[in-house]
This record gives sequence, structure tokens and C-alpha cells, in this order.
Amino acid sequence: MMKFKKLFLGLATMTALFTGGCSQAKKQSEPVLTKTAAIKKAQQTFKSGQAKQLIDLSTDTASQVITSSYTFGGNPTVFHLNYQTQVKDKNNNIEEWISNTNKTYINGQSNWYYSDLKQMSGHSYADLLDAIMNNNLLMNPPQKLVNAYKMKRSGNTYTLTATITDPKIMREAAEPILLTNTQSQRQYPTYHKLVKAGKYKKMDVKLVIKNQKLATFNYKVNLQIGKMFQMNIGQSYANMRSQDFLKIPNNVLTAKPLPKQKK
Repeated sequence: MMKFKKLFLGLATMTALFTGGCSQAKKQSEPVLTKTAAIKKAQQTFKSGQAKQLIDLSTDTASQVITSSYTFGGNPTVFHLNYQTQVKDKNNNIEEWISNTNKTYINGQSNWYYSDLKQMSGHSYADLLDAIMNNNLLMNPPQKLVNAYKMKRSGNTYTLTATITDPKIMREAAEPILLTNTQSQRQYPTYHKLVKAGKYKKMDVKLVIKNQKLATFNYKVNLQIGKMFQMNIGQSYANMRSQDFLKIPNNVLTAKPLPKQKK
């Protein structure tokens, strides 16, 4: 009888040690990230989500805001776009789906139509991939930005912020937005005339990594145009990894050709 008691106690002790060891292993916290490691985590966990492009031209009394709000994901990547122009209290909205065939599907009065993306907007599907999916500030940041980042940690959340005044970096950050936040071929040359007349002032950048994954990323470039005009050019990302299996709906794929406008 004593032998069985000793054997039982021995097994109980081993079980306690084993479960205690597992519990300690589970409680081990994730390794603290360095700034370089945090940036790398953001790059490695970037796949799908939502993005927004903004071009805001304003004075002290008036403004014109042009935004492209994207849901992006799938394989190959597709984009669901809501494009908005706001002047004073008037809004103009366009809903689109964009595919790797360089087609844009446009919602017109509850009917879907398709057109060639390049002819319609002045930019291609490849341009959109470069601006959204292969964004250099996130995927291949210049060393000056990496050096400028200041990082704060709160538990498993890392927040990197930077203010950049280098004109070359700001120009390269603004260019993809100027090219793709458009709905006509005339917009891009118009943007460039404004930018050429202006002076780059600063760019604010913010990168957030939570639980070892990219949470949000945004940046905004500020220009002064003459004495009266301010121009802000920005892009932001959120809800990362939420659209990995995004597809163009079947009812959209049955779209008809967009009627040609009379000259």
C-alpha cells in the first residue's frame, strides 16, 4: 500500500512540475522589438486591408478635397474604390472595382459598366500596385526616414513617428498619390503645375505595430503654394489583413461597356 502511495505522490509531483513548466512557457512574453525589427514586422505582415489617398488644396476660406478610399486584397490583388471630390458642401462620388486586366468597373445608377482604366483615369493597374501595395515609404523606406523614426512602446504596441523635411523624400512620397488619386487624364498634369509652383515644407509619418503585426501606417506631405494656398498630399492604411480573399462580385463582372461620350 505504501508503495502505491509513494508512486501516486511521485506522479502528482511530476504532473505539477510539467503543467507548471508549460504554464511558464505560455506566459513568456514576446521579444521586445528594436526599431529595425518593428519596421521589418510591418513589411512582413502587409497583405490586404484598406487604404485612403488624399489631396487637399485649401486657403483660409475655401478648400477642395479629393480622396480615393480603397479596399484591397485577393490574389491577384483587386481594388474596390470609392472616389470623392468635395468642394464646399458639394460632394461627387464614384464607386469602382479595378482588376489586373487594367479594367475599371464603374457603378452608374445601379448598373455596372466597364472601361479601360488608363484611358479613364490616366493611370494603370501597375501604377496602383506601386502606390498601394509596393509603397516605398513602408516597403523600402529611405535611410533618412528610418533614422528619423522615434519609437514608443506600450505593451505589445509599438508606435514610430517621424517628421521629414527632405524635399527629395517628400517629392517621391507624393508622386504615386498625385498619379493615382485621379479620375481623368487631365488631373495629373494639373496637380504637377500646382506642385511645381509650391514648396515642400514637411512630411509627418506614423507607423503602428501591434502584436507583432502592422496595425496602421499613414503619412502626409505639406506644401506651401504662394502666400495663400496650402496643399496636403497623404496616404493611410488600416484594417490590415482583413481582405485577404477579396474578389470582384459576379454581378459586377457582367458589366456592359461604358457608353462613349459625345465630343
